This record gives sequence, C-alpha cells and structure tokens, in this order.
Amino acid sequence: LDPTASAGHDSRRPLAIGVTSPTFGDGKTTVAMALAASLSQDFEADVTLVDADFHTHSIGREYGLQQVVGLSDVLNGRLPLQAVTHRVSEAKMSVVTAGTDPGDPARMARSEHLTTLIENMKRANEYVVIDLPATLRSMNAPVLAKRCDGVIVVVKAGQTTQQDLERVL
Repeated sequence: LDPTASAGHDSRRPLAIGVTSPTFGDGKTTVAMALAASLSQDFEADVTLVDADFHTHSIGREYGLQQVVGLSDVLNGRLPLQAVTHRVSEAKMSVVTAGTDPGDPARMARSEHLTTLIENMKRANEYVVIDLPATLRSMNAPVLAKRCDGVIVVVKAGQTTQQDLERVL
C-alpha cells in the first residue's frame, strides 16, 4: 500500500457515464443528477454533469440555469468549454447545460468535436455524467451512448415494458 495515495485519487481512469431511459418521465435526469451529486459529495470526486438532451434542457432547469450557454454553444463553435462550465455546489461538481444554440441535435450528436469535448472533460474530472435523451424518443441517444464508457438505463417500475427495455438495450 502506498500511504501517500488518497481515496479517490488512485490509478483508475476517468469515466464518462451516460444515463438514459426508454421514454420521457422515467426519471433518468433525476438519476443522473443524484449520481453526479453522490460521486462529488460522498466520494469527493471531481464531476461534471452534462445535459446532452438538446430537446428537454432538464439539467439547466433543475439547477436554475435556464437559457445559459452550454454544450450546443461549444459544439456550434461559439464558445470554449470553460465558458459554459458552471460550478453548482461547494462540492467538486460542475454542470454543462444543453445550451442556447439549438442547431441540429443530430449533427451535434455525431460531431467528432463532441468526442474531443468528452475526452477533455474526462481529463479534468474523475467522472463525467451525461444526461442522454430518452432512447425510444430520440435517434441521437444511441449515437451519444457510444461516446460513453458505460450507460445506465433507468426504467420505471410498473410502466416500462419488457419489450421497451429490450429495444433500448
């Protein structure tokens, strides 16, 4: 054991974790926010929570960051990532909203610039939690999910069907 090593600062590589669900209202944004907050507060990890659901803008709304610059503004070349990263707590957590420049969500999801942005966020954080669109409601969700190291699928008890879950997976 290395006595100089501290918890949370070992040799693990940073992770980008996507959170999706089959449809709207399944609780994916709530889970993404709770995961990011828990990693930041409970494990004292540097975390960035990213809203990649360009249709709902739920993260910005939940953190009182409506109509502020975010991911779409970076992907459309208007601003650098640092200009759209908002510190939201005393913990080590930042938020990147979906942004104000709607552009073409499909083009943004396929953008190689997005891959570079996620890698840059991983270099600056231990975790990047990405709120993805609802998979059965957006053709962009699978494209965005491929840019993550892992994806959590949130289902709603008593509502999500086995068929919908199989389609998502």
